Amino acid sequence: MNTALVIVLFHPTADDLCQLRRVSQRYEGVIVDNSETRSFDEEEVGLMHYIPLHKNAGIAYAQNVGIQHAMEHFESDYIVFMDQDSRWQDDYVERITQTYASLLQKGIRLSALGPTVLRREGGEEYQSVIHKKQFVTDDFILRPHIIASGCCIRKELFLEVGMFEDDLFIDFVDDEWCWRAKTKGYVCGITPQVSIDHKIGQKELHIGKYVIILSAPFRYYYLYRNYLLLSRRSYVPLQWKLSYGVKFFARFFYFPLFIDNGRECWKYMWRGIKDGIRNNTAK
Repeated sequence: MNTALVIVLFHPTADDLCQLRRVSQRYEGVIVDNSETRSFDEEEVGLMHYIPLHKNAGIAYAQNVGIQHAMEHFESDYIVFMDQDSRWQDDYVERITQTYASLLQKGIRLSALGPTVLRREGGEEYQSVIHKKQFVTDDFILRPHIIASGCCIRKELFLEVGMFEDDLFIDFVDDEWCWRAKTKGYVCGITPQVSIDHKIGQKELHIGKYVIILSAPFRYYYLYRNYLLLSRRSYVPLQWKLSYGVKFFARFFYFPLFIDNGRECWKYMWRGIKDGIRNNTAK
């Protein structure tokens, strides 16, 4: 099975670049750089093509650039997406694509398959308090949506389902694509067979058994704006609309009072709400 990697950069660290150089010696694919300045001097990094955008065009736009380039230049059946700060085992790409192919043979109409995501600090699995594990087979857990990092998608599905929605810029991009694929009769999920180490958000706040993931202040603009944009769409699950609506309503009031940089986050939330109501998708 031929597989191409698509990796998006944004101000990568020296360790991130070292990881990419190591990966590029083994796999072909595309590195799309959202940084204002180049992260590599060369146009070819190992077996991978390097495309600098010279600006932050958003994760969705950069992923679409990578997908299109992979379609035109590589004879690949699958595309595996990776964030620059994710870490995975050397045989990860082979294992995720083999699991994907095995699930197809079992008759599962699969759109996106993701790994089990482990915290980079601590190694425990990220657990959803909303979605309980629903095993379809021993190697497939059904999910309504998954994160893009580490996920595997058949290249042909981008022709049927469409590309990622770049108007969303960064937040809920992967979720929206999974929901759109569902309207075509596909399902997505994760597998316990493979895992990646990943960090979601900038830091975490622990309150009893609950963990609140905190993001950079500007992210709350896109989180709130995109929530309102997506809430109008019929194919977006009602459970997501309700659960995130409650969470976002609560954040709007307690962030300014109890969270470091909460007032700055609140300003971005308010701007996101206004643009979400106006259906403004400016970057």
